[in-house]
Amino acid sequence: MNSVQMPARNPGRSSVAAPGMGAPALRRAVSVISLTGSRSRRASFSACNPELEIEFVDAVDGAALSDDDIANSGLFAPGLPYTRGAYGIAMTAHRLWTRIAAGDELVTIAEDDAIFRPDFHAVTERFLHANAGRYDFIAWGYNFDSILRGSIFNSRTPVTMRFDEAALARYVDDFRSDRSAVLVMNLLEFYGICAYTVSPAGARFLLDRCFPLKPEVLFSHGLDRPISNFGIDVAMNKCYGEMRSVASFPPLAITMNDRRTSTIQT
Repeated sequence: MNSVQMPARNPGRSSVAAPGMGAPALRRAVSVISLTGSRSRRASFSACNPELEIEFVDAVDGAALSDDDIANSGLFAPGLPYTRGAYGIAMTAHRLWTRIAAGDELVTIAEDDAIFRPDFHAVTERFLHANAGRYDFIAWGYNFDSILRGSIFNSRTPVTMRFDEAALARYVDDFRSDRSAVLVMNLLEFYGICAYTVSPAGARFLLDRCFPLKPEVLFSHGLDRPISNFGIDVAMNKCYGEMRSVASFPPLAITMNDRRTSTIQT
């Protein structure tokens, strides 16, 4: 099992693609990943996010994958400590990124337990229009049971944030009604890819750097400990410091991260 350092900081941050003319347009509809048979989750998502323009994307059902399906996909090295759900999520991400990489649009991807601020479209469209061609990955939400790590001052000063997940669960309505100005911070590390926008160049970069996924131990500077690659969101942390990635603060999407109903836990 290999040991890899996540980027501690990256002054200047390399560009995946040059900004300027020919910047990709934004696809307005949010691509919501959901298992084909998850009618209740899809109905719940639509009810929780009535203002959001969405399209459901059928996720790969990890529970239906055989060992041969996983081995023959060519996406995974032997020995990964992934659950069947984690394999399904990774295969779904690979399929979506491949489609985005071949296109000419920024696409927003969300999980089907995400809750969005009602003004999501207005805020993100205004931000992306003002910063056309500038970013290749924007995290709009992140797990509150973990950390968000970024950098300020031309990426020379790392910052780690921790959150109160229990408080978030009590004050979801306050999140919905919040209209605070949204800022962005250069991104280094986060967990839980509940909502993000990725460009074609960003998708190509993630495909190249993440796949094939392999068993490895990454050192998390935000958590100050080694962490095994147990899911695609862990592997993605190798990429953010080397691409034009940012995270919004406060978040425009949240998740209760309920492990009892998560499709990645099994």
